[in-house]
Amino acid sequence: MKSRSIFVRKPVALAVSLVFAPLFSPVSAWAQESTTEPINVDVTATRFEADASVIGKELDLQRAANVDTATLMTNVSGVAFQTGGAVSSIPVIRGLADQRINVLVDGVDAAPACPNHMNTPLSYVDPSSIQSLTVYKSLKPVSIGLNSIGGAIVASTGQPTFAEDGKNLITGNAGFFYGTNNNNIGGNVKVTTATDWLSLTYTASTSSANNYTAGGNFHAPQSTTGTTANGPKSATVLPPNMVGSTSYESTNQAVALALKHDKHTVQLQYSWQDIPYENYPNQRMDLTGNQEQRFNLRYWGGYDWGKLESQAYYETLNHTMNFGPNKQYFYGMQGQSAGMPMNTNSNTAGVKVKGDIDLSAGSLLRTGAEWQRYYLNDWWPPVANSMMMSPNTFRNINGGLQNIASVFGEWEKQFDPKLKTLFGVRYSLVNSSTGNVNGYMNNNMANEVTDANAFNSTNSYRNFNDVDVTLTTSYKHNSHHDMELGLARQVRAPNLYELYSWSTSSMNAVMNNFVGDGNGYFGNPNLKAETAYTASAAWDVHTEDREYMVKASPFYSYVQNYIDAVQWSSNCGMTKTSVCPSTSSPAATLKGGQFNVMQYVNQNANLAGIDLDGQMPIAKTQFGRFSAQGLFNWTYGKNLVTGYGLYNVMPVNGKLNFTHQYGGWDNQIQLVAVANKNNFLSVERNEIPTPGYFLTNLKASYSWAKTRIDTGINNLFNTLYYQPLGGAYLGQGATMGINSVPYGVPLPGMGISYYTAVNVKF
Repeated sequence: MKSRSIFVRKPVALAVSLVFAPLFSPVSAWAQESTTEPINVDVTATRFEADASVIGKELDLQRAANVDTATLMTNVSGVAFQTGGAVSSIPVIRGLADQRINVLVDGVDAAPACPNHMNTPLSYVDPSSIQSLTVYKSLKPVSIGLNSIGGAIVASTGQPTFAEDGKNLITGNAGFFYGTNNNNIGGNVKVTTATDWLSLTYTASTSSANNYTAGGNFHAPQSTTGTTANGPKSATVLPPNMVGSTSYESTNQAVALALKHDKHTVQLQYSWQDIPYENYPNQRMDLTGNQEQRFNLRYWGGYDWGKLESQAYYETLNHTMNFGPNKQYFYGMQGQSAGMPMNTNSNTAGVKVKGDIDLSAGSLLRTGAEWQRYYLNDWWPPVANSMMMSPNTFRNINGGLQNIASVFGEWEKQFDPKLKTLFGVRYSLVNSSTGNVNGYMNNNMANEVTDANAFNSTNSYRNFNDVDVTLTTSYKHNSHHDMELGLARQVRAPNLYELYSWSTSSMNAVMNNFVGDGNGYFGNPNLKAETAYTASAAWDVHTEDREYMVKASPFYSYVQNYIDAVQWSSNCGMTKTSVCPSTSSPAATLKGGQFNVMQYVNQNANLAGIDLDGQMPIAKTQFGRFSAQGLFNWTYGKNLVTGYGLYNVMPVNGKLNFTHQYGGWDNQIQLVAVANKNNFLSVERNEIPTPGYFLTNLKASYSWAKTRIDTGINNLFNTLYYQPLGGAYLGQGATMGINSVPYGVPLPGMGISYYTAVNVKF
């Protein structure tokens, strides 16, 4: 169901005019003299320092071992990963994840279009295409992002490459990798041809993998539960150490055309993605198709007064889900009902304009505006011969719309070589709405009629006024001590699924789940926006050359109207012998040891913690340079209403990397330690505890001329461990019923895996 609304076409036309307005105005940028040097500034760049960046050798080292772009940040303290599909994990920064943080890819901050948030922003770009990842952990300049209460991740595929004056250029690289545990194989290529004013770049990548195996047995061998005329009622038999529903296949391609004149550059990017399947071990459904197309038009240039940047983008997405090969596909007494297809379609259009105005030496005013329109349809076709999933198309979100209009101003002042301050204010108007809904059935067997009528009788239009304020001050006491203090107020409006998913039926509710905990969720149109009040500090002690360094970064956030969830008393679902009650309400008594239906609610919360980073040289010998780097994180999250922990907060964890550099060699021994997660869990959600663990990883690379070879061993001792943010294991069996899969099995990580990667530049 693709929208062809005039409201999509007009903003795109406006975006194009805004981007090119500076080029064709009476004081055309192409003709204006500039006193500054030529610039190459990313759309999301700011002069204020970020908390961490993944670039250069660290990026090369991580690319070889990861197919998931998010996990390139594995050595950034305070950053963890909520497990999803093989290429679609969700970054968690200091206890906040998903749409609570901003994730921008080449300036585009796109929303997931899936009731399970399978298509995360970083899943649209392959690790081989990333040139830099910039991380803001707790608070960020208001110019970076909007509609979030935490930090930000700014991913860049790099600036256009041009030849020297009067010359032509052809350059690029090609790569290949293989991992043994799950036969993970893939390749990538990038080719650029350019003159001194024109640049054309093509990138492509593809990869696939089978299910991975854990470091030991964690489930009983699956056996079939009977056969039908259509085939087995159960899924494929799996060995006891195999993690079901972890296979995938993904292809990404992109073309970028850029023009440059003097200090001004225009670039048009067109990218597309095809994922024919990506199975999910902690969701009821698997991804059976994800096709995304994105146009991204950008302009940036230098003027006498400063810099101007503008951008327009448009994205379309078609997403489908069903039961994959490791989950039961046929249901019903005779196995007559085949699958449960679920379809999602979205389109996103946006415009950004930003100017950096040099007020005086050391004083900068940054101001701008943004507009974004997000349109979503989520519908589930009826299933033939099914009593519970026919005769109607189930409308989960029907014409959902979220418009965001935002303006900001930011002042950055370098008072002297030691003291710098950033102060910014952003105002955002967020409008949300949706259409009428209906369930599969015309009767009230699963409460669908009652739920739909109640939802349709209310006005869905919601209006949120978000005001963000950020103040940060950094002070360089001397060449060995740096300090920073920041305060922020950040606001996030609820997303469309939090507001408008509506069915209390357990079968329908379990298909709406962002976090992979096995529970079912439905929305709340009366949700208020989350407002976070955050204080963050940093103390950095180092030698002048930074070979020795220790940095401590504590933080605290109080979140008013945090969107959590409460258990619901309705037990509707696949019951065929009784009619659900006409009313339902929050559960009076919590039900433990099982999966439950939950409703999103506002409750106050707080988060606190500290990140520690350090590095030091060990020795410089004729056999090379030896050094060590370490990181540590402790994060605490508490729901102040229930007194329970917040869901998916990473337990105490740390890493110690011993590195060796000699000529073209870069080698590393990595030790990983994670504490148990059995205290301060989200009791309301029946969060599953996980034991602590230690892992050892080995990495080695050798570079010569234009060739680089990487090899390594992850989980050297084949340890069986469970991922604290992995959620519930739902990778096999009859996942349609809320408690037809065993409760209490956490998702294990991958066992030992050898990998190798080769990259050649030309």
